[in-house]
Amino acid sequence: MRSLVLSALFLTAITQVSYGQENIEYNEIQQNVINFLERVAISSASCDLFKELLAKNPSNENNKKIMLGYCDSDIDFSKPISFSEMSTHEFEGVSYVCGIISGRTKINKKLGARFISAEPYHLILNVKYSRRPIIYTSDNAYLANEYHLQLRSFNELNEKYCQ
Repeated sequence: MRSLVLSALFLTAITQVSYGQENIEYNEIQQNVINFLERVAISSASCDLFKELLAKNPSNENNKKIMLGYCDSDIDFSKPISFSEMSTHEFEGVSYVCGIISGRTKINKKLGARFISAEPYHLILNVKYSRRPIIYTSDNAYLANEYHLQLRSFNELNEKYCQ
């Protein structure tokens, strides 16, 4: 009886320790996703500039379009964010963590991004935003095509590493 109780306590302790290790790893990955998205984000000064230009001339449709592109394409990390659907997958002996980060833009609209991270290095392989208005503000077919290629690349990696 005594060994049964000790075994149960041991299993409980091991489960808690391994659960804690997974959470620590996910916390590190979450911070790396935040750091990555902050590095690739559009400068907030650009958003502020176009907000000022639009305030001076609210009827200028071109400035409004550009302001939306600059202010609505990235997560604003000064506002609350959350992570969801985080899961670990194995492919050819390598671990990958896939998940979603959600937050709000500088003009307070919801925005999310799916991500794929290679472990144990926390290397962000690719990101797919729920929407990306900056791509369409310039009416540049090349940028739109590049964005679609990036989406295709993400979808291929997601199918390979996250399913």
